Amino acid sequence: MKLAIGIAIGLLITPLAIAFIAWTGSFDMSATRPPGTLEQLLGSALADRSVARRAPRTKNPLPSTPEILRAGLARYRENCISCHGAPGVPTGGAGRGLNPPAPDLARPDAQESSDGEMYQVIGHGIRMTGMPAWLPTHSEREVWEIVAFVRHLPRLTAEEKTALAIYSAHPE
Repeated sequence: MKLAIGIAIGLLITPLAIAFIAWTGSFDMSATRPPGTLEQLLGSALADRSVARRAPRTKNPLPSTPEILRAGLARYRENCISCHGAPGVPTGGAGRGLNPPAPDLARPDAQESSDGEMYQVIGHGIRMTGMPAWLPTHSEREVWEIVAFVRHLPRLTAEEKTALAIYSAHPE
């Protein structure tokens, strides 16, 4: 009986304590404060599971032709490079201020995502991370072009690196 009362009190006190912390503003939500371990674990798990559940189960319907990659490079340069950077191209000022930081999309762990998961993240964004949704302002084809280019990031040519670096130094 005492165990049941203890569990009931614990179940009552926990949400009240969380509500109190939230109501008083005691939890620091500023982007300059690194997230704690629990926040990182919960945030990552929620985002990963949400993306996996909603992502299309298909591969990119666009082939990785030079034309598609050029279009994807242009869109990546316009929309993504300031936060994510690229091989040989650092992130811009806004990207350096993100918390959590935008991932390096050329890294193997980022490349492990399926095409559908990349499409989901690029198209629909991730709440409270700085990652916007591009489908409200871009077509499905344009989002798939970005997916194709993100897949190509680890294998950028010297010409592509130059095109990205020039833009990042002098965005228009």
